[in-house]
Amino acid sequence: MRKKQLEILLSRIPPHPRPRLELEQYATPPHLAARLLWVAVATYHDLLGGVVLDLGAGTGRLGLGAALLGSPYVVLVDLDHDALRIALSKARELRIDERVDAVCADVRRFETAREASYVVQNPPFGVHRRGADVEFMAAALKLARVVYSVHKAESVDYVLERCREAGAEARLLFREVIRLPPTMPHHRKREHVVDVAVIRASRELG
Repeated sequence: MRKKQLEILLSRIPPHPRPRLELEQYATPPHLAARLLWVAVATYHDLLGGVVLDLGAGTGRLGLGAALLGSPYVVLVDLDHDALRIALSKARELRIDERVDAVCADVRRFETAREASYVVQNPPFGVHRRGADVEFMAAALKLARVVYSVHKAESVDYVLERCREAGAEARLLFREVIRLPPTMPHHRKREHVVDVAVIRASRELG
């Protein structure tokens, strides 16, 4: 599969129909999801073995994208039943449902019976609940050996430092500009431009 083909498939996965402001349920743009996943597979040869967790999965663009690229088993984790129902429906349409499961749970309290190999996530940026982005990263590093995570560009140095304090090797992979359409009742602009950064963090599991 080519990167452009992956982006087209991800664009067919709808955003959440009724996003909640307090959960910062903004959809991951298809071009950003495709680039993150492509770098993970093509550059680092990640995601192709073991268990992949998509934390705060929403409707599943990152997790389903990983399955489309060959991840053998993906678990979508989110607090929102409706979002997960959409994700599982799209997994069936894309014929990857045998490799995709979903768990409705708070990421901060989520545990697995077996250690995961990878996490992919686009966590809340911490705009409406301060520190949410760091909480997601801390949870991810407890669950998996390698984490790919999206953050606001202005906070990336802080997140990288928190990763290193947790004993992880962390690096900035790339920066991207995303344009979010109006999805919340208070939105007045035609689009909201956000500078984001994608981080790869890795550690040995004990």
